[in-house]
Amino acid sequence: MRLEALNPKRLFFITLWTTLGIRFLLAASIPVTGDEAYFFLWGRHPALGYYDHPPMTGLMLAALLSVGDALWWLRLPSVLLSSFIGLGIVYLIKDRDEELAWLTGALYLIVPISALNVLITTDTPVILFCFLTVAAFDLGVRRERTGWYLLAGLFLGLAMLSKYFAGLLAVALAAYPLVAENRRRVFTGLLLVVLVSAALFGINIYWNYNHCLDNFLFNFINRNQGGVPWYTPLLYLLTLVLVVTPAVAWMLLKQNGKGPRFQPQTRLLLVLNLVPYGLLGLLSFVKVIGLHWLMGFYVFTIMLLAMIRGEAALRFAWRSNLWLTIGLLLPLLIALVTPLHLLPLSAEQYKAIVDATRSDWIWEAIEPHARDKELFTHSYAASSELAYQARHPVGVFGQGSFHAREDDRHTHFDKLDGKDFLIFLNDYREPETYQPYFDAIEYRSIDVRGSKFDIVIGTGFRYPAYREGVLKRINERFYQIPEGWPVGACHFKERYGF
Repeated sequence: MRLEALNPKRLFFITLWTTLGIRFLLAASIPVTGDEAYFFLWGRHPALGYYDHPPMTGLMLAALLSVGDALWWLRLPSVLLSSFIGLGIVYLIKDRDEELAWLTGALYLIVPISALNVLITTDTPVILFCFLTVAAFDLGVRRERTGWYLLAGLFLGLAMLSKYFAGLLAVALAAYPLVAENRRRVFTGLLLVVLVSAALFGINIYWNYNHCLDNFLFNFINRNQGGVPWYTPLLYLLTLVLVVTPAVAWMLLKQNGKGPRFQPQTRLLLVLNLVPYGLLGLLSFVKVIGLHWLMGFYVFTIMLLAMIRGEAALRFAWRSNLWLTIGLLLPLLIALVTPLHLLPLSAEQYKAIVDATRSDWIWEAIEPHARDKELFTHSYAASSELAYQARHPVGVFGQGSFHAREDDRHTHFDKLDGKDFLIFLNDYREPETYQPYFDAIEYRSIDVRGSKFDIVIGTGFRYPAYREGVLKRINERFYQIPEGWPVGACHFKERYGF
């Protein structure tokens, strides 16, 4: 019997356990990424906010790190996320149409992003809390219970403490009373959502006020400088189709089907699709919209497909996405089990792959040179990966980029005057980069499983020169607070006298 012809409940559980097993396998096999290692550093320094984003990812990882730091363990929230949401979909739809509920959950589980996503990102908590917000709000609308609206406000507040694009969900919920059947009661419930979520988001406002307005500057100014190509709206549409998957997009756009069902839920799902995707479409004219911006909303697209197209569309989309997921999984598994030295790579290609994926090998080669030295690289990704492998702080030397400047808070250059540094280079830099800031420098070549990298040993760090040559430019580039923006404290300016 073909899988897609199975009883919907049985199909759901086959999909659930198979995809969960795949994610556990991937979580234990994929090397740590630079972004993940950076977020792990957040977990080692739990706070109410971070340079790039609100605090939820860091607090989640802090709880996990209190138990252990094995990679599969730290990835556990991402591994379990899709399974939890799949079960949640079934719960929300089951009392209306049980077979439709199981099929919708199965489709959500089999789409590639759900089936294969195991990496820890800031999207992990926001996807969870966006879904829980909508689940509680939907139950509040249908059951007309105040408690569900209060719970929706709690979850929306937690989503906004995870990532700012949860604000798109807030706008969508605010628009829902315009099409709701019981507008007065829904509007009253929405006021409760607003009050509770705003109170929680106040935590983020307070933290920014006392920390240079860091993640406000990053998200609204520093990362938005410069223009974008003319084709970014087209790129956004392509990205949207890839996220919701071509099969789901095709079935939604087809003219035939069963038509709208379960009007209250369908109206809410329509708003949850049209408003966020529409706003992102407008934004795409001035900014490149990343795939991850859409990850909090594609679940509502799949649920909308169930509401307006029914069982046949779900089975078609499930079958199509099964093959799409297999087509993506097989090359990934082959890449994971194939030794690098067996691949037909040039020396530069091999070095790039080692640099991107094998921080454990790199640390193995660096460690003999690292005794009694302060460790640095030139990027947050390399520093974070080495810190994860070394279980030791690794700072960022030089200006870096507007991304991931959390290191500005943890590396105190004013306390390192006279110290010796080891700086790992993933690409060559001229001696003039380092000579002004040390009494002496020495280049050394290290062998990383057949690939050559350089390290710089800097003896006698000159803090006053570094403050003038590097830290002053960092202050001018990344910590210029616009006139009129209220700020209570700024650690960077206070520490270095700016």
